[in-house]
Amino acid sequence: MKWRREGFLAVLMLLLLPGNLLAAMQLIYPMDKSWVYRSDYLIIKTNDSAISGIKLTVNGSDSDIMQISSSDYRKLFQDILIVQPVWDNGKNTLLVEGYIADNKVQSIATEIFYNPLGDRSLVPKDFRETSLHTTENEKVCAACHAMTSSNSKNTAQNPANSPCATCHQRLVKVKYPHEPVANYSCAYCHVKTDNPRHGTSRRDSALCFECHSDKAEEIKKNSFPHGPVTAGYCEICHDPHGSEFTGFMRRPINEVCLSCHEKIGKEPHVLRNTSQKGHPLSGKKDISPKRKGKELSCVSCHDPHGGVVRYFLQSRKEERMALCQFCHNK
Repeated sequence: MKWRREGFLAVLMLLLLPGNLLAAMQLIYPMDKSWVYRSDYLIIKTNDSAISGIKLTVNGSDSDIMQISSSDYRKLFQDILIVQPVWDNGKNTLLVEGYIADNKVQSIATEIFYNPLGDRSLVPKDFRETSLHTTENEKVCAACHAMTSSNSKNTAQNPANSPCATCHQRLVKVKYPHEPVANYSCAYCHVKTDNPRHGTSRRDSALCFECHSDKAEEIKKNSFPHGPVTAGYCEICHDPHGSEFTGFMRRPINEVCLSCHEKIGKEPHVLRNTSQKGHPLSGKKDISPKRKGKELSCVSCHDPHGGVVRYFLQSRKEERMALCQFCHNK
């Protein structure tokens, strides 16, 4: 198990509340028994200044006891421990133990469900969606962070002053950031003002189509829509903040496709040739007119948003040989 301290994060002040009102430790993020789609932060707050160290155990893998009592640490972070966990896909067991010297004095046990594709259908019903921006959590964060944003502060002309940047700058540090994210124009999508705050007004394709109206019109013309597109689940395949992969894909394109269409990757595809291997799915350069020079992938032959013919063929013709002739036109 790997752990990385996020040393650049700002100090969070100790709340001066009577000890009997709060447990010795609080799990700030993720929330108890919740699900996440990013393996980004694990934030723990101690409400007992005597606690000198914290030990984390995820799925049976222990960290060292991380010391939080030194004057240098307290000066920077006071009563907060922030690390980056490496969750396993699916259900994770988490145990947080607080120590005074070598004596364990407090523990928190919970489960976190890691769902990197963001597909809510995969999440067990007893796990809730998590958010850092609850009223209670923001009271803790507000000691050092500006928790209120506005459109004027989230524009391309003034990204350095975005209050979102301190904690969320890693969303920009990907190979292909989504343009509103790269410009810290967070308020284009994150407009909610109730509890939790800074959420999106909706989570389906209607939000995406506010900007990508051309794609919406194109999809309407498809006689054979792709299921996730029909359901409005753009986020199953695309990360709205950006990605290391073109098209803001959550994973390489073939991995995304085969995560649902597993059978395709386990047997010869389309036909058997003399080698009995079927048509390749990757590992070659695409020579079709639309994608010439790119890596061969599922989308070389199939439109992932749907099509006017069965199987979403890029040729847009029912006769399958027309698709073959995209590349094999001799």
